[in-house]
Order: sequence, then C-alpha cells, then structure tokens
Amino acid sequence: MPTDAELPSVPGPDGPGTPGVRASDGDREALVARLQQALAEGRLDLDEFGQRVTAAYAAVTTAELAVLVADLPAEPAVEIVGSRAPEVQTSVFGDITLAGPTVPLRASTVFGDVRTDLRGLRTSADRLDLYLTSFFGDIDVVVAEGVDAQIQGRTVFGDRKVSLAPVPRVAGTPRIVVHARTVFGDLKLRSLAPGESASRWRQVMERIAYGSRSKGTAE
Repeated sequence: MPTDAELPSVPGPDGPGTPGVRASDGDREALVARLQQALAEGRLDLDEFGQRVTAAYAAVTTAELAVLVADLPAEPAVEIVGSRAPEVQTSVFGDITLAGPTVPLRASTVFGDVRTDLRGLRTSADRLDLYLTSFFGDIDVVVAEGVDAQIQGRTVFGDRKVSLAPVPRVAGTPRIVVHARTVFGDLKLRSLAPGESASRWRQVMERIAYGSRSKGTAE
C-alpha cells in the first residue's frame, strides 16, 4: 500500500499539498460544453474560449477544471438589450472600424477603408458570413489564431492577401467567410495572437521599443 509520501501531491480544494481528485474525460468534456455555453452567452470571447479549452484538456485534477469556470455563473444568461451592433454600416469619405463582441454583417465605404477585428467576437453560430465592400479603399479582416476563415470575393486594381497562422483549429469556434469586393484597394485576411496589435505601424514601434530594451539590458 502506498504511503502518504508516495501519493501525488497536487493543489486541491483544501489547500496546497492535498491530493487532488483526478479528472475524467467526461469531466473535461462537460466543462468544455459549459465553456461553449459561456461563449454563446457572450461571457467569453474567442481568445478566452480557446485558452480555457486548451487548459481544460490539459487539466489533471477537478480542481484545475474548477478554476476555469470559477468566474462563470451556473444560472442561465439574461439577455441584455440595446447591445447589438447594426446589421449594416456604410460610410462615404471615411473609414469603418469594426471590433468587439458583435459586428455588423454588412459594411461598405467609398473613399475609405474597412477594418474588422474579430478577435473579440462572441457568437454561438457555427458559421459567420461577412459582406464587405470598399471603393478606393482597403479591406482588412483580422481573426484570432486557430479560427477557420476564408475570403470569397475579388479585387479590381488591388492585391489580395491571406495570412493565417498554421495552427490547429480551436474547437467550438465559428467558421468565418468573408464575401468582399474592393476597387482600387487591397483585400487582406490575417490572423493575430491575443493582444497583438492589428496596426502595422504599432507593430513596428513595438518591435523597435523591444529591441531598444533588449540592447539596454545586454549592455
């Protein structure tokens, strides 16, 4: 019979050093289902959902699983009115910037750019179709790494660029299809890690600042 010294010592609900109850596959699947419900309710965005799902499948004890939903209520969600984005957004001689838990499904602009950052999107849909149009401007769509996304559309007198990180798809995330058309503008679809700036100028400045700090540390 193993002694107490031979038992695995992992953090448990009673404090450090208390043997934790090992989680089963069913425990992990049940918790992932709860996270999917939280995503559908808008309590988690896609980045948070992906991080917690990864941690759930790596969890060894039920205590580790409990931490992942400690800030989520068990009761059904109450719908908050007045928080929906408009279904259509248009602009003339101006840019359109879309971000947050909900975004319009259609956007068009003349002499302006359409910039859409979907990393904070919260939805229960299996597929999300966006219809974006720009005349004399660019269309730039950013998704979270691990989200399946594609472009259906064309550009006239512009470039078409797709840059998605080659990483496994995050379970439970929607497939995003961008139906886009640009005239005298570029069409871009790219993925970024959580917290990474969508602005290329900001990315350049951050790299310069990081390089300066690294150089100062080395000296």
